[in-house]
This record gives sequence, structure tokens and C-alpha cells, in this order.
Amino acid sequence: MSRGSIFDGIKVADFTWAAAGPIITKQLADNGATVIKIESTRHPDSVRLGGPFKDGVRGINRSGFFADFNSSKLGIAIDMNHARAAEVVLPLVKWADVVADSFRPRVMDKWGFGYRRLSEVNPSVIMVSSSLYGDTGPWSTHPGFGAQGQAIAGFHGLTGWPDRPPAVPKGAYTDSVSPRFGMTALAAALIHRERTGQGQHIELAQVDTGVMFLSAEIVKLQAGGGETVRAGNADPRALLHAVLPCQGEDRWIAVEVWTHEQWHACMDMLASRGKPSAVLADPAAARHAPEAVERAVGELTAHWDAFELMGALRRAGVPAGACLRGGDLLADPVLRERGHFWPLAHPEMGTLDYNGPAYRFEHTPSHLTRAAPCLGADTDDVLGQVLGFASAKIGELRDCGVLA
Repeated sequence: MSRGSIFDGIKVADFTWAAAGPIITKQLADNGATVIKIESTRHPDSVRLGGPFKDGVRGINRSGFFADFNSSKLGIAIDMNHARAAEVVLPLVKWADVVADSFRPRVMDKWGFGYRRLSEVNPSVIMVSSSLYGDTGPWSTHPGFGAQGQAIAGFHGLTGWPDRPPAVPKGAYTDSVSPRFGMTALAAALIHRERTGQGQHIELAQVDTGVMFLSAEIVKLQAGGGETVRAGNADPRALLHAVLPCQGEDRWIAVEVWTHEQWHACMDMLASRGKPSAVLADPAAARHAPEAVERAVGELTAHWDAFELMGALRRAGVPAGACLRGGDLLADPVLRERGHFWPLAHPEMGTLDYNGPAYRFEHTPSHLTRAAPCLGADTDDVLGQVLGFASAKIGELRDCGVLA
């Protein structure tokens, strides 16, 4: 029998911004936690300002990225630089099980809300601080975003083609890597607190998490195998490992061939739409002339629809996947059947499909409860109903500029 979501009852004061931090707190919110996101009109979450914007119309509440990173959360507006901000922040901390931030180190301390102060207010609170370079070390105070983090973590040196400059992985890649480690650390800290009653501070560096993803390359270097170099889509262990053109504008398919049986099955399938080049007659060519082989195979795949070819190759036992674009993903029957997308109604953007969790709990199902909050939309409700502030107190804080 189903029970509540897995983080039901967990209370989170969410000071995170951009992507890495909000993705952590999104997992909590989408799984039952009450997550209160703190921003201000003077310093809103930067992702609100960068789009992509619904219908191409710019607006503080119209960013698609912000929406997807902040589903199921409540939103309040507090000017953290205001001299009286503590009158709201400290009651929030006392209420919370988790406080999350993703500023540069010492920003929370500058405001008077570092871990030492917060633990005095709430000894059992768990604080998760995510930054690019971490709290310690000579780079800890340097500004930067995921694009710099992924370069320093080594990704740029591995992505792209050997005869071209490094290619940037999609977006701020470490912003997507570090939340996986952050959620694991937070879950462990919650278990520890359940056993001991003890809170603690979790410090998370995006660059460190990125380096963890390159463990195999680091081990290879230390074992005398040399530096791993950019290789495009190729894999020297495979007979064919490529992204190949298909019919239509900018349509592609990823194909992997590892065995002679797969090679012959692939070539027989492709030969039904065109005459294979002589270079494809012998799988050994893949070893001594890989570029010629890839060009010759691409001339054959260009006669196929990507989705049709994907199905045909899979039936023949050859791993293949059409390269899907955004519109393909939204219409994908597999994702729809699995219930990956959640339609949520937003006051300004209307109903959009939000990404749900990529995992499925058998007994404690995830549940996206609401669209991302408009800036400060829940301020009065949170202060009145959650923190118990009188309406006169809320009005006073608004009049003096704290709630802005």
C-alpha cells in the first residue's frame, strides 16, 4: 500500500540559486518536503533572467529553466542585505530541518547566517553549501559558474575532436553532476541525524564532483596509459562508434558495433537502401581506416529516417538510438508511458510539462505538487501560516523593506 512521499515532513529553507543547488532542493520538494525558496526582487535567482522564456516574452516569472529547477516549492521575498532580515531568516532556520545555499563561501557568513550561527539557533539543522571550488583552498573565493568548473575539472580536454579546439559539454555540466553527490550526502546526513539528533554542515564543491566523473581517465594516466585525448564520437574498442546522418534537416543516429555479427547485421540492413562501399566489406577496415568507414556508413544511413533505422537496427541486434531533440522528447511515447513529464499550471506561463524524478519509489511515490513559484508569491502565507507571524508584523516588515 502506498504511503506518503519519501521526504514527507522534511522542512527546507532554500537559499540556493542558478542550477546546482536548486536541483538538489527540487528532489526534496518533488518527494514531499516543504521547500521554501528565498529570493528578493533586488537579487532574484539569476536563472530567472536568462530564459528560455515562455513564448519568447521576457519576464521575471517566465524562465523555463527556473521553472523546471523549482517545481513543488514555495517562494518568498527577503532582502538578505537588510538590517532586519534576521527577523525572518532565523525563525525560518529554527523551523527548518535543512538549510541549503549555493553562494560563494562566506556569503552566508557575511549576512550573519553561517553554519555556526544557524546551529546555535537550531542545533539539529543540516546545512548544505554548494559552490564551485568549495569552502577551503586558494580558489574558494573565486567567482565562477559551471562552464569554468567543467573546464577545471577536465571535461573540456576530453570533449570534441582531436584536430579542433575543445568542445563545451552541454550547458554548465558540473551543475548537473554535483546534485547527485549532494543528494547522497544530504540523505546520509538525515540518517545520521535520525540516529543521533546531531545536525552538521555539508560542503560540496562542483569541481570535486566533476573530477570524480573522470576517475577512469585519472587511473589510466597513473597506470602508465597516457593522457586520454579528444576522440569525437569514436571509441577505439568498437568496430563502429559514431553519430551518423539521416534523412531530414539535422537528423542523426548514434550507432555502436562491437562484434563481427553486429557488423554484418548492420551492413546487411544498410545495403537494402544503397550499395555499400568496398571499404565496408571487411570489418578489419574499422581498425585501420576508421574515418573512411564512418564516412561510408554515413552515406548509407543518410537514406533512412532516424527512427525507422533505429528500430530496424535494434531488431537486428545492433545498438542504435535516434538523436532526439526537445520536441521529440516531449512527444516520446516511452517517456509518456513512464509518466516522466508532469503537467503543472503556472499563473503566467500556463500549463507546461515539468521533468519528474528519473527514479521510481515502489511504496513512496514522488509527486510534483505545483509549478515553480512566482517571485515572492508565497511570502504572506509562509510568514503567517508557517512561521506564525501576525499580519501587523508582516505589514511592518514589508513597509520597512525586508520583504522585497
